[in-house]
Formats: sequence, structure tokens, C-alpha cells
Amino acid sequence: MRREDYFDAAIELLSSNDYGALKQAQLCAHLDVTTGSFYNYFASWAQFRKEFLENWLERQTIRLVATARLEASPVRRLEMLIEFACGLPHSAESSIRGWAHTDAEVRSVQATVDYQRYLVVVEATSAILGASAVAEGFARTALYCLVGYQQTVPLPEPDTLRWGLERILRELLATSEP
Repeated sequence: MRREDYFDAAIELLSSNDYGALKQAQLCAHLDVTTGSFYNYFASWAQFRKEFLENWLERQTIRLVATARLEASPVRRLEMLIEFACGLPHSAESSIRGWAHTDAEVRSVQATVDYQRYLVVVEATSAILGASAVAEGFARTALYCLVGYQQTVPLPEPDTLRWGLERILRELLATSEP
């Protein structure tokens, strides 16, 4: 058992339930471990929550953003970001978004996730259109597409998200043509 197994299990619980199901007892039961095992890795539930949120931010945003920024072509970077967006654990992220409405710590991390995702998209759109309100508007629209998709009940197949994001990219590219 590793610390990361607890974070992975939390994502699995959040994917199949709302955030209210993320409790220590359910987490340990899901992993088939005792609460004593939990305390071998975390001093408290509060520490676990903090580390879980940091892990989610790192794995589902910081690393993906850093990888995208390695791509020199802004169009290819946006295509990569579409792939990354479609591969996110959307059910879990939907639960986290719901959780953010009731918990300031979660809300702060969610705001950081959304802002980092917005920044990497606005960097690419600005590289295509120049720094402008239009480039920022495309980036915001892409983020709204992702957030709206994650809030849809029941959650549709990721192909519907892909269609929306690719449509935004096509419109962006048409706008950039002379």
C-alpha cells in the first residue's frame, strides 16, 4: 500500500458518489484496510484531505499544464489540452466542484485548478490571436465548456466534450485567418 493508493481510492469514491461519501471509513473499506493502516500514512483526516487536494491539483492540472507547455506549436498545444481535458476523471471532478460550494479549502484548490487551466489555454490562444480580449474569451469559453460538461447530469460520454472543445478550436483558427 502506498499513499497514492489512498488518493486513487478517493478519486474512485468521488467518481461513483458525491463528495459526502468521501469519509475515512468508506475510504478504508474501499481499500480493504484498517483505520490503523490509514494512520500509518496520515496523521489525521484533515491532513489526508489537504494532501489529497494537493495531489489532485498536481496530477490533474500542474503536470498536464507543464507537459502542454513543452509543445511549441500553440495549435498542437491546444489539441493536447483537448486530449487532457477529455481524459480527466470527470465524475470525480464534478463531485469536487460540488464539494467546493461547501468547503473553503476545497474551493481554494478548485479555483487554483480552474485558473491554471485557463492560463495555459489563454497562453496558446494568445500565441495564435495575439494578446487580446478575443484570445481571453476563447480561453474562458473552453473552460466554461469543460466546467459545464462536468456539471451535466447524467454525465455524457467524453466525445461530447471533445466535440465542443474542437468546435471552439475550429472557431479560434477561423478567427485567426486573414
